[in-house]
Amino acid sequence: MSVETVSQKPAQLRWKIAAGILFLAGLAQAGAWFWYGASGDRSTQIQSVYSIWVSVTLLMLLWWAFGSGLRWRTRGLGVVAAVMAVALFLLVFRFDGYWGDFVPRFSFRWSPTPEARAEQYWASQPKEIHAPIQGIPASAQPNNPVAAVDASSDETFEISESDWPQFRGPARDGILRGAAIRRDWDVNPPREIWRHPVGLGWSSFAVVGRRAFTQEQRRDEEVVVCYDVQTGEQLWVHSDTVRFSSVMGGDGPRATPTVFDRRLYALGATGLLNCLDPLTGARLWQRNILDDAETENRHWGMAGSPLVVDNLVVVNPGGLKKGKSVIAYDRVSGNVVWAAGQRQSSYVAPRLESIGGTPQILIYGNDTLAGHDPATGKELWWFPWVNSTSNNAAQPILVDRNLVFVSSGYGRGSALIEVKQDGPRWSAKKTRWKTNSRFRLKFNGGVLKAGHVYGLNEGILACFDLETGKHTWKRGRYSFGQVLLIDDVLLVSSETGEIALVEATPKAYREIARFQAIEGKTWNHPVVTRGLLLIRNAQEAACYDLRPASGSRGGD
Repeated sequence: MSVETVSQKPAQLRWKIAAGILFLAGLAQAGAWFWYGASGDRSTQIQSVYSIWVSVTLLMLLWWAFGSGLRWRTRGLGVVAAVMAVALFLLVFRFDGYWGDFVPRFSFRWSPTPEARAEQYWASQPKEIHAPIQGIPASAQPNNPVAAVDASSDETFEISESDWPQFRGPARDGILRGAAIRRDWDVNPPREIWRHPVGLGWSSFAVVGRRAFTQEQRRDEEVVVCYDVQTGEQLWVHSDTVRFSSVMGGDGPRATPTVFDRRLYALGATGLLNCLDPLTGARLWQRNILDDAETENRHWGMAGSPLVVDNLVVVNPGGLKKGKSVIAYDRVSGNVVWAAGQRQSSYVAPRLESIGGTPQILIYGNDTLAGHDPATGKELWWFPWVNSTSNNAAQPILVDRNLVFVSSGYGRGSALIEVKQDGPRWSAKKTRWKTNSRFRLKFNGGVLKAGHVYGLNEGILACFDLETGKHTWKRGRYSFGQVLLIDDVLLVSSETGEIALVEATPKAYREIARFQAIEGKTWNHPVVTRGLLLIRNAQEAACYDLRPASGSRGGD
């Protein structure tokens, strides 16, 4: 009897299914990219890439495993190859967070981390300016002579008009008044005075005299640090054993310290509010504002810099049920004076303004802008303002006696709000041009000059006319940095650590000069005081001399 040999039919790749998935995904991506790109919404463009191609990856895996038509051995080898490729990538590269538009950042694993570079720097310094010993309060540090000075020291500490005592300057508006800086950087570039590594965090500087105060994360210690402006040396450090971590937003504190009278107020990312002696770093009192509000932390941590109003320190922990979303503490004792509100917080610092002649604390929450009575905390009015992620992070701007400009990213845009009082009742509504969805300040503060707001609109510098509700120009890609106004020029810090000067005029965009100040992702707000530029990010800080030459007015 003969044995017939039956040949096995070779496996055939069912490629049309995969091609169809990729084709439809390509169409969806092109449509989303064009749609969001037409409105300049860079962040949502990038988000569309993630949402579409994560779905495509899952569909392709399902097709490969169950619909490709290949032999099981081939399918298995394909899965193994994909896993090995991913493992090799993770073996070579380290994830270092995201840029402001959600593009991921990677570094080689063998390159030192910013934390490692900072630790190496502190280890190389004389013992008297070492980082704090873990777990020991700053006032008890044996190698910190300044921290050991008695809090009753007779050293003079007075805040002058030339100082920068709080977030975004004396008026919290990002405007430097009555000062001149050198602008001929091509001929006389900014002179670096000092530069060195720092701990993680997005805090800016508060500056009084020669003292610059900021917050950093050093391993498991969240610290408030005082540096000498002219040398960069650490004068004292106060530490708390807490650490806030966020994959999307990065680790460390966010808020900038506030200096008032002879006290410094610093809010950490986990809700610790410290009142310190600015000369020594000695703790005068401490509260946990989240515990006091009986609420949970926000996704990206507490970010609103404390606001001092008369004898009060005002913070915005948020909270929907307990009536404590805004809290005012006695600035000397730390006792709660009042607590009010039932709205969730966002990532904006409280701001004191006079609207219609009435002082009010503006609180920009995750879905509203509201005005509160400074004496009692009572909510006088509120205006609904929410975006797709319920994240508001750019400070509102008082335009006139009763007009407030508000803006946010994530597809929302800008509006001009009219706040009115009719007897005991207050109201707030949109006015003039209603809403412009194309001017979006995401977490980048704008500045006001002569009826125009200048700011980074999804990473592109723009001039926005408040009368018409339209751009007069939009040019210059600085990504998600920050902007200051100095006389008639804008000082722009880019997300990559460059500093640029741009004319503050609605007529046209003209960049005057630019230079690379620091390296790394830079979301922190720059500071200019007494002609010195202080700039930092989550890995280094630097000071540059921008003072005009003798007899110069600081012009070109």
